Amino acid sequence: MTAREQLLQEIAQAPDFLVEEILDFLLFAKARRTQQMLDEKQKEPRPFALCAGEFTVPPDFNAPLPDEILRDFES
Repeated sequence: MTAREQLLQEIAQAPDFLVEEILDFLLFAKARRTQQMLDEKQKEPRPFALCAGEFTVPPDFNAPLPDEILRDFES
C-alpha cells in the first residue's frame, strides 16, 4: 500500500473535526513547501551594484545612535 492510499484510508475513517485539522495542516505544509521552492530559486546571486547611484550611505552610518533614539528601542 502506498503512502497516499494509506493516508486516504485513514482520512476516510477519521472524524470530521480531525479531517478539517488534517486539511489545514496539508494546506499549510503545501504552502510552506511552495515558498521553500521559490526561496531556493531566488538564491541566485544578485547583480553587483544593482542600485548604484540611487542612494548614498552617509559617512556616519556606523556611528552609535543618539541616546534619545536608543531609549525608544529600549522602552
